[in-house]
Amino acid sequence: MKLSWTEGLDGDQKKDIQSSFKSATVIRNRLAEMCESKIKTSLSPNKAQYDSPNWTYKKADEIGYRRALEEIIGLLKES
Repeated sequence: MKLSWTEGLDGDQKKDIQSSFKSATVIRNRLAEMCESKIKTSLSPNKAQYDSPNWTYKKADEIGYRRALEEIIGLLKES
């Protein structure tokens, strides 16, 4: 579990978060799978994108979306 889950919390709150995190293994794994699936589908190459004058902005958005999903996956993992 990443430290950011319990950063700034007192002892009881930390224990509650840690307990909830451990008991939600199935749902965390499923959510991580869903995020990984979204990464795969969002990055499917599409040559028509390059016909748009805004393709650089679309690509930057795609990269940011992927980075955000990867961060979420990292938060969902056990360590």
